[in-house]
Amino acid sequence: MPTVDYPDALSFAGAARRLPIYLGSLLISGVLAACAGWAAVVLASTPWEEARQLDTIFPFYAWRTRPYSATDYHAACLGLATCAAALAGVGFAPLLWAARCRAAVATGAREISHALAGMAAGLRALSRPQRGLALAVLASLTALRLYFSLANPEYDDAVSYEVFVSKGLLATSAFYPIPNNHVFSNTISLLFYQLHPGFWWSMRLPVLLISTGASVGWFAGLLRRAGFRVALLAVGLFSVLQLSLYHAGVGRGYWLLIGLAGIVFFSTLELRRPDGRQLAAWAGLLVAGVLGCYTVPPFVYVLASAYSWLGLQALRQRQWPRMGALLAFGLATLAGAGLLYTPLLLVSGWAALTGNGYVATLPVGEFWHGLPGYIWHTEGFLAGQRTLGAGITLAGLLLAGRLFWLNQAGRLPAAVATALRTLGYPALWFMLFPYAVVVVQRVYPPERVMLYKAQFFFVLLALGLDWLLQQSPGPRQLRVRQLLLGAGVALFTAYGTYAVVRVNPAARGTNAAYHDGLHWLAAQAPGPVLLPEPTQNLFFRFYAHTQARQHPWQLDYAQQPGRAYRYVVAFPNRRGYFQPEFPFPPAYHNSSVDIYAVPAGYTFQSAAWLH
Repeated sequence: MPTVDYPDALSFAGAARRLPIYLGSLLISGVLAACAGWAAVVLASTPWEEARQLDTIFPFYAWRTRPYSATDYHAACLGLATCAAALAGVGFAPLLWAARCRAAVATGAREISHALAGMAAGLRALSRPQRGLALAVLASLTALRLYFSLANPEYDDAVSYEVFVSKGLLATSAFYPIPNNHVFSNTISLLFYQLHPGFWWSMRLPVLLISTGASVGWFAGLLRRAGFRVALLAVGLFSVLQLSLYHAGVGRGYWLLIGLAGIVFFSTLELRRPDGRQLAAWAGLLVAGVLGCYTVPPFVYVLASAYSWLGLQALRQRQWPRMGALLAFGLATLAGAGLLYTPLLLVSGWAALTGNGYVATLPVGEFWHGLPGYIWHTEGFLAGQRTLGAGITLAGLLLAGRLFWLNQAGRLPAAVATALRTLGYPALWFMLFPYAVVVVQRVYPPERVMLYKAQFFFVLLALGLDWLLQQSPGPRQLRVRQLLLGAGVALFTAYGTYAVVRVNPAARGTNAAYHDGLHWLAAQAPGPVLLPEPTQNLFFRFYAHTQARQHPWQLDYAQQPGRAYRYVVAFPNRRGYFQPEFPFPPAYHNSSVDIYAVPAGYTFQSAAWLH
């Protein structure tokens, strides 16, 4: 790889390739200016009077937005705009008068362009059989993902659509009553919503495109460092996991997390190369870090893995300038994410962002007692099967351990040893280090949050399987091993697909009940509807919004004084916290919905029926 010489002697790093201080400062100030500017746009998009009405979108439970004033709101908007202008001025002003700075920026831009061109060149360099196989795998994955994006029942993404995306930019960026709001992912969905307001077009099509792009990006990055077979195995096996297939077919942010984690990982690898493209790597680390945290806060697991790996390497080699660069870019990542979250912190508050009730800090004794089981089941699920899949994880780690031992003994082929050193050791670190953060937090993150981690395990597994194939003593034995591997991959794919299909019917049945109840209402004479149950309320609103827009709906969560309700909706069999006691049977009934048609003039007080 040719070395690019920067025209500035000062640098952020002490390795052979150095990032000039000016370029690093320009990169940081530019990213921070963009973050502050976007946050100002978010607040400016909605008047304060409308912003104060956000609570009507999600009136359930006791949570409410912060009591901020119009002065607070406008001051925050002005402050963010001023901050963006100041950062842009400080960072970009030298370009107007310093030819040396302009030359450094031009060189850095060429480096980023060359980095992208290098990945594309690797794909173009595939042989015809390799290209055909890769395209066949991609086409099969895309077909599976498209099927699940159409077949998966609406669930969390229905709530994201109804509560955030369909309510505009401020609701998407600043309203956080529940941790269902993957802000950056929902912002992308909001852009698609402007093109087509349909649920699939705005929520699921973006994820289909993102998952495809992430898979291609991971494949291209691995191809450059470990070859075709490792890249195809690692990306293919990861992509047919139950969690991978499911989340490629629903409108959530986890595949965006996976793609951004890949950028962070490959940027980390590039920063360790003596002749690595420094600006491209630092830019990838910073931009992906900021956007990853803006997608979901648990992206800190990825960043902790990257910065700890780079920091330990710099400490071991006494690269003090590199330590300074890591500190600067780490703080800039936190600052950029903080600026993007400023509207959310103003409107919803810090506790809404950090106080996820689904992932609470556990008492010390309870945490340590449950940790082995949590790791076993999490790693099992991330290897394909929650109860028994950890056996695959152990086998893969044992195989990787064998490779590490052979590498230490100098008994590996040069190409395998190089791939193991440059790819295997970092992959193992990125796979295991998040548990150190989990121990500090004393929480059990859901498997979907840790899904990205499985990609690193499959990188290790692919390295091991590729080495095993290379150990075949003759063509016949190689053919047998290839057939066995192909059969194993086919079985793994079939099980992952079956697992997604298997879990869908229960949710689909519940959704169908809500859907049928809503359409029964749409066929009746219009009138106010009382829906005190949060889940029913959200799904009735969702189906009304997406499938019955022309009907004059009045759907209330709480009984409004003086309003005569024509219909009241509850769960059957006195299930749930709203248990009405009408002296007449429901006019409509199914497994999840009772709808009472209230006679004209009949009065009731629903507060007495809330339990």
